[in-house]
Amino acid sequence: MMEGLICGTPASKLFRMLQQADPSIDALELADILMTEFPLISPAAYISIRKWRDTSDKRKFPDEQIDVLIVHYLKDAGYIR
Repeated sequence: MMEGLICGTPASKLFRMLQQADPSIDALELADILMTEFPLISPAAYISIRKWRDTSDKRKFPDEQIDVLIVHYLKDAGYIR
C-alpha cells in the first residue's frame, strides 16, 4: 500500500489517495499502515502524520513538510537511498 513512497510518490499525495479511496482511514491509521509496512521507520513519522492531518492546530503543516519528513525517515531507516 505504501510502496509508492519508495518509488518517489510524495507522502501527502499517497496519503490523500488512500483517504479518498477509503474515507474511514484517518491519520492514526495512515501512520499504523506506514509503520506496519516499514517497521524500522522512526516513531517520529507517526507523530508527523498526526500533526500534518491535525486540523485543530493553528500552525500550518504543509504537504511539502510531510513529504520531506517521510523521505527522511525512510532514508534513515534504510528503506531508500
